[in-house]
Amino acid sequence: MHDGPHGAHTDVWMAIARHSPLGILCDLDGTLVPFASSPEEARPDADAIKLVTDLASLPGIIVAIVSGRPKDWLESFFPGDQVFLVAEHGAYRRGAGAWQNVADLDPAPLASLAAELDALVARHPGALLERKSTTVALHYRNVRRGQRGELLIETFAIIDRFLARHPAYERLEGVLVAEVRPASVKKSSAVPWMREKAGPGARLIAIGDDVTDEHMFQACGPQDESIVVRSAESRRTAARWELESSDEVRAVLRYFHNVRTGQTPLPIILPRQITRSSAPSSAQERTLLVVSNRLPDFRPVEGDEGERKKNVGGLVSALEPALRARGGMWFGWSGRTVAESEPIESGIAESGIAQFAWVDYKESWYRGYYSGFCNGTLWPLFHSFPSRVTFSDDSWAAYQEVHEHLAEYASNLVGPRAMLWVHDYHLLLFAKAMRQRGHTGPMGHFLHIPFPSLDMFSMIPWASQILEALLDFDLLGFHTPQHVANFLACASAMLPAKVADDVIHHRGHSTHVAAMPIGILPDSFQETPEPAVVEEVEGLMRSLGNSKLVLGVDRLDYTKGIPERLIAFGKLLDKFPEWRGKVSLVQVSVPSRADVPLYAEQRATIESIVGRINGELGEAAWVPIRYLYRSYGKSQLTQLYRAASVGYVTPLRDGMNLVAKEYVAAQDAENPGVLMLSQFAGAAVEMRDAVLTNPYHADGMARDLDRSLRMGLDERKTRHAKLLASVQRSNAVTWAEGFLDALGACAKG
Repeated sequence: MHDGPHGAHTDVWMAIARHSPLGILCDLDGTLVPFASSPEEARPDADAIKLVTDLASLPGIIVAIVSGRPKDWLESFFPGDQVFLVAEHGAYRRGAGAWQNVADLDPAPLASLAAELDALVARHPGALLERKSTTVALHYRNVRRGQRGELLIETFAIIDRFLARHPAYERLEGVLVAEVRPASVKKSSAVPWMREKAGPGARLIAIGDDVTDEHMFQACGPQDESIVVRSAESRRTAARWELESSDEVRAVLRYFHNVRTGQTPLPIILPRQITRSSAPSSAQERTLLVVSNRLPDFRPVEGDEGERKKNVGGLVSALEPALRARGGMWFGWSGRTVAESEPIESGIAESGIAQFAWVDYKESWYRGYYSGFCNGTLWPLFHSFPSRVTFSDDSWAAYQEVHEHLAEYASNLVGPRAMLWVHDYHLLLFAKAMRQRGHTGPMGHFLHIPFPSLDMFSMIPWASQILEALLDFDLLGFHTPQHVANFLACASAMLPAKVADDVIHHRGHSTHVAAMPIGILPDSFQETPEPAVVEEVEGLMRSLGNSKLVLGVDRLDYTKGIPERLIAFGKLLDKFPEWRGKVSLVQVSVPSRADVPLYAEQRATIESIVGRINGELGEAAWVPIRYLYRSYGKSQLTQLYRAASVGYVTPLRDGMNLVAKEYVAAQDAENPGVLMLSQFAGAAVEMRDAVLTNPYHADGMARDLDRSLRMGLDERKTRHAKLLASVQRSNAVTWAEGFLDALGACAKG
């Protein structure tokens, strides 16, 4: 990263530093000033202020701080007119004179948005609302990680309603911040302004670290230089050079000062030139690409490398050995959205787990593709909830558009003969898009949700097109034999295809179909927990007194049957009043960002049922239901599983449901709890020794709960031993290796 005094670029930067006139545009947060836990703590220190002021006082040079901060805040640190200021991403500018209002927008709409967000922030400790004249920013860096999901769901719901009414504004997601600003305000406006101020023949240098600074980089001319600060993860950038930290930014500015004042500019820290290529240099050698809509959380938490392993889920743990052995990469959505006017960012990241390639989504893709077709059409229909399905030409068009974009990027990540493993309902058209780009290697798809029956699937106006695209894959994997049978029935009825037991021949191509139930890593649920985790769970158990624990753990979604589960628990207390005061239900609902209106409806329903049952049946020393709307880490969940007398896993429909397997794996074999499992979960096919129940029949579930709570130790141990053997027999690693082996065999065949 550091060029010594005789480094390759020393002469280049010496010439730039000596050039007159020279204009420097420098971002503040994350560039000149390192990130802090709150905006108020991230302020320029005396060294930064003196450095910038001294540089700006030299003849033939102009320095501008270009920031998203308010103008009064910036002026409190740079009160004179030596340093030029650009505030609120370009809405205000101050040169050698008074401030100019460049945006000239009515601030009234933002006032109403700020009021709504203020009320939300008041309910979430650690959240902070930063109100500026042209923008509103909600910071959640100091919100507990388990509480961020709920905050973001409500934040985006409020912002989306605002943007629908005020199209002149847009949402921008930064590092642990969500901001709403005028779409017309860009930092790029500072570049021509700075060029005019500097005068004829000026060269400009733009320095910044985040997406908002990309506008500056793109506005720079061929005579200018742009520097990105890689203080966070790597991303695609328009900048020509890069630095690693705010310390290096200051070192470069100090180098400019020393060159122009005749001092010896040592030691030298200079920007490194960014090497660009249309594809990674190893693309042709890469033999495996895993593709999913959303990437696992492979990044360190707020810079802590040691946390990375803790944030990786079971799927990446299952795929890690295969990715390593085959020199593979995982590609998908970063989880971030950019406004329509923003450049789409992408990049490649190396981690201790695997190699990842990521891409951001446009806001319109998030609405039309993700919230629209994926979660408004495919999710409810594949789970057999036709009343919740919506069909829209626009969302179907967005679904196709995103496939084209992802396939275009993926074709640069691997050679045309590499193996591709694509995951889930978000990417049903991916093989078709890749075949159109000349990909000849084996491609497989695994569906993590149910595949519906013919009468359900045929409701989709584009059903035949989806089937045609799926048959461009060489291997299709499903959780259960019934899902396979449903797919074969649809292909047979809707296409001129030749369908056999496990293969479909269509238009000269053969697609193999198989049931391959996914597993977990069972041994990881017997690991010794940290003392703090044990203390947390023991605290919850103490609050329950002597009550037996019935535990439900689900993402908040209408397919999970949470209201039905609560009602059945109430029925248990009505039908078997001897359990009152002796059993408590703890329902953990993990926040979900998908489909905000349905989330709000589901949450209100659940809270109403909890309130009614607790109000009618609760006593001073006993609360029937504890409802926890938050995320828990794996170690906390493992201890909760072990403490629960009954694992209450009752989805209305589920592709698999790994909570059932996790519950079994976490049990004490000498005193195990009882798994009560919906007969409509994919896991029920393998886990026949659970107490299988019908989640649509409240009275029947109440009786099954009573039976589970009364079950003797011998029967519990016998059932658990059989269930654990099933969980261990087909684990996550054998599932992944089995799929890839089958895909390789398809290619050879």
